[in-house]
Formats: sequence, C-alpha cells, structure tokens
Amino acid sequence: MFEQELNEEWQELKEIWRNSSRTKKINLEMSGLINELKGKMSQFEKDAITRDIKQITSSISQFEKDSIAGDLKKIMASIHKILRMLGIKKEK
Repeated sequence: MFEQELNEEWQELKEIWRNSSRTKKINLEMSGLINELKGKMSQFEKDAITRDIKQITSSISQFEKDSIAGDLKKIMASIHKILRMLGIKKEK
C-alpha cells in the first residue's frame, strides 16, 4: 500500500516536471552531461560501477528499505508543500 502511494506521488511529480516551461532545456542539458560522462568512462569503470550497484542493492536490509521509503515520503510531502506555497497545482 505504501509503495503504491509513493509511486503515485512520483508520478505526480513527474507530471509537474514534464509540464514545466524549462523541462526541455533541462532535459537537453542533462542528456548532454550524461553522454559526456559516458564518453569519458572506460569499460573497466562501467563494469566496476555495475558490480558495485549490484552488491549494494543485494545487501540492503528491509529496515534500510523502510527507512529510505519513509524519507522519500517526507521529501515528497515537502515538495508538495513548496509547490502549494508557490501556487503550482498538481496535474492529474
């Protein structure tokens, strides 16, 4: 149930992001930065990062997952509060 609520909150945030007037510019800049970073990484570095991510994700306890989920819920609530204060409405 909590995971579904969190997923819905992320979807709402993504929708707000997509409808922002600066989204296209930011996405282009991010894409360029990601491509530049990928171009400068060796295959050894890519493999090391992939291996590290697998090791980290496989060793996370349920307590840590619950803690992260709780933190994300607090962050999402804060983001929604800020958006309300700025007068930005959630798109449905």
